[in-house]
Amino acid sequence: MNGAKMKTIRSESGPNVGPRGLVPVFLTAAVRLMMLSMCLLRGGAAYGAVTGQSMLPGTVGDGVHDDTAGIQAALDGGSATVFLPSPPKHYVIRQTLVIHSGQTLQVERNATIRLADRALVHMLTNAEHTKGDRGITVSGGIWDGNNASQTCEYHTTGRWQVPYDPKRYLGVLMQFNNVADLRIEHLTLKDPETFGIQVGNLRRFTIEDITFDYNLLRTNMDGVHLHGNCHEGRIVNLKGATNDDLVALNADDGTMFEMSRGSITDIEVDGIWSDNGYNAVRMLSAGSPIRRVRISNIYGTFRYYVATFTNYSIHPGEPSEIGDVVIDGVYCAKPTQPTPRPLDSDEWGRHNGPLFWVESGTRVTDLHLANILRRESLENAPATIHVSNGATVERLAIRDVTVTNQARTPLDFLVNDGTISLLQLANVYLRSEGGEPRGHALLNHKTITKVQRENCLTENLEGQDGWEQAASAK
Repeated sequence: MNGAKMKTIRSESGPNVGPRGLVPVFLTAAVRLMMLSMCLLRGGAAYGAVTGQSMLPGTVGDGVHDDTAGIQAALDGGSATVFLPSPPKHYVIRQTLVIHSGQTLQVERNATIRLADRALVHMLTNAEHTKGDRGITVSGGIWDGNNASQTCEYHTTGRWQVPYDPKRYLGVLMQFNNVADLRIEHLTLKDPETFGIQVGNLRRFTIEDITFDYNLLRTNMDGVHLHGNCHEGRIVNLKGATNDDLVALNADDGTMFEMSRGSITDIEVDGIWSDNGYNAVRMLSAGSPIRRVRISNIYGTFRYYVATFTNYSIHPGEPSEIGDVVIDGVYCAKPTQPTPRPLDSDEWGRHNGPLFWVESGTRVTDLHLANILRRESLENAPATIHVSNGATVERLAIRDVTVTNQARTPLDFLVNDGTISLLQLANVYLRSEGGEPRGHALLNHKTITKVQRENCLTENLEGQDGWEQAASAK
């Protein structure tokens, strides 16, 4: 073999690889035998990836036969990575798949795993909810909850104010409880009965590149739902419309869904795209605090809210505290048309739900809103920010905002019915296009103790300069 050929074989394509990445014939059998031996070892390479697109033993993927046992056997076999190739049609499962510590479930990006008709189970969970798991990754696949052929107690009876029961089918696709170093990535969640992802008691987690392909057939169809005792997490690049909170940070829940209670801290949410979505991010505290949250880069239209600070009276009398929150980069408005399958309350939400809402009874200690651009075309649209009666915001800092009202009806910017201790405004530009002056920069009906305002400009709003009520705030 001459020098030129030797150089080709040892190129960046890898050892023993010739032109165009072809393995020499005399090595093919040996290489395959070596790969097979490695994959049969416990904890070895990807189970199911030995011959490329070959199916896992015990799976058919024809969309008819039950593939649960075959997939679960591979997960129970102890391999570090279990690989599911694209099936002839789609996988069918009738029981919940269980993944273990130190394990990766790798699914071809467009391979569908579908919940069987009337299965009434969650699709995927971790093995040790009590003792805890560590180092779990789920990557790829289209996870189809087949909600048209399922029903859960929440939708059947309407009963939700009952204690959490781990045996109850809640209608969620993926449920993870008590996991450190969890990663969920590069997958599509399709048609759950309720939530796409439900998690609690997490430390160090990443949920990334998730598409929500929801038929909006049910109510309470959340996207990523965090319960209490979740820390050091990153939730990024979420796309699609849901029929409830696209991201919920619920330190408390008070219902059949309350898998865990406790503080939520050190969370980053970055990148949400939704057309005619419901609510981008909810924060709910009713007994347990939420602290140090950064939310960035939200795009699209939302029927109800962009971000909410709530307590929902789920644990009456317990304190609601949310603090150290930064929301930076919001490019949103209200949808001008309803969804093809609207909820009964959608029209209320479109015309009454502000982009940012602090609910009565909620205390927010430090809230920063920055780089907000709203170009509103909906007639009779709600305010951009509303602090409700009985709500408290100790410091509300708002900067680098442009709101353009293209509708013929008034559009208010900040409505305060609660208590704001310090309101700081900088580089805010509010404008109503054409016609008579309409809308207010500030409607203060209750208490604003101190106002600092710099470089704030209004054009074609009501009042002398739109901010006259700031001067009389008390």
